[in-house]
Amino acid sequence: MSEPFDPTDRPDGYINLAVAQNFLTVDAVQKRLLAGFASPQPASTAAYDNMKGSERLRTAMAAHMHRVLAKGDYRVKISADQLCISAGCGAILDNLFMCITEPGDAVLIPAPYYPAFDNDLRVRNGAVAVPVCGDDAVSLPTPTQLDEAVEKARADGRAVKAILLTNPSNPLGVIYGEESLLDAIIWALANDMHVVVDEVYASSVFGTTSVDERGEPVNPFVSVMVSETNLAAYEESAKTRLHVVYGLSKDFCASGYRVGVLRTRNEGVLRAMDNVAYFCTLPGPMQHAVADMLEDERWVDEFLAENARNLRAQHGALTAALADAGIPVVNAVAGMFAWIDLRAWMRESTWEEENRLWTRAFERAKVVMTPGRDCRHGVPGCFRLCFATVTMEALTTAVGRLKEMLAEH
Repeated sequence: MSEPFDPTDRPDGYINLAVAQNFLTVDAVQKRLLAGFASPQPASTAAYDNMKGSERLRTAMAAHMHRVLAKGDYRVKISADQLCISAGCGAILDNLFMCITEPGDAVLIPAPYYPAFDNDLRVRNGAVAVPVCGDDAVSLPTPTQLDEAVEKARADGRAVKAILLTNPSNPLGVIYGEESLLDAIIWALANDMHVVVDEVYASSVFGTTSVDERGEPVNPFVSVMVSETNLAAYEESAKTRLHVVYGLSKDFCASGYRVGVLRTRNEGVLRAMDNVAYFCTLPGPMQHAVADMLEDERWVDEFLAENARNLRAQHGALTAALADAGIPVVNAVAGMFAWIDLRAWMRESTWEEENRLWTRAFERAKVVMTPGRDCRHGVPGCFRLCFATVTMEALTTAVGRLKEMLAEH
């Protein structure tokens, strides 16, 4: 963005809180990846390799996903043969939906959701995202609400082929309970739909909602790869229709590295991905360096702990400033988001009024937010703030400007 905020050189510059990137712990990742590049590389890194990812990288990624996402659960089996690694989760989603949908098919997505999903589905595959709201912003839709969305899609002449879930949530920063996730997954499998679960924020958990018997905080995230062990009645369907998307962009402050992962047990999908992955495979030296990094489990654990501390501190500073400004915010525990509610400052509950408020924030306060309408929220007046891209000083400055702007509004 031109004319960005700088506390010394441009104190009145724009503050962009609309980009879901994490720069808080990026130096540690850059240093470790550089060490991976410096380590001896086999000649195979300069040659053609498996287009789904080298054996070493897929093995390292499978071990990481089992140890960190599935928390080492012995019931969970994740192997290199189940993975396809491509140039970012956008490429993974694009290719996956090319495999499981036809042009014009509908994909249900609980709303509010990540705004770029519409683009990921539509641009090449012609699939249509159908937002489905729950009872409130932080609740997944019930089976009844999902049934109603299917009926509406069918009335529009569209077949519903899949449901796309994100846990932890972008834009809310909440972690959905395992029971409500299983309700949605079982509903989809019972209706012969594919289930795609985006877990790209799985290791960006900085808060907790409960404690164990010793009073220690409990990480509330449960991977769907663990939950699938509780799907005995749908075991065969889950093997072919349940897919997990992961990557390094968020948890490892590495959106520019373009490392996205699909874990699926559907052999037909894997064969198809092997073909189309040719167009978006990672360079051999990058695969070598990333594998070297993931194999260093001690470093991974120390890094994720440090990153969680940084996210917690940044989120704490932002929510404290929002509380001082009297701006309601969803209680986030993961990711890099604050979902704020500015309905009290709206003159009427319309999307036009939401856009006017967004424009006012952009022009008057020079703060860039993501409007709820872009996230397909059901009610005007909510906005997403991304807090890991800018400094803590920029965050508090942005909220101060919003407070002043809202007082004038």
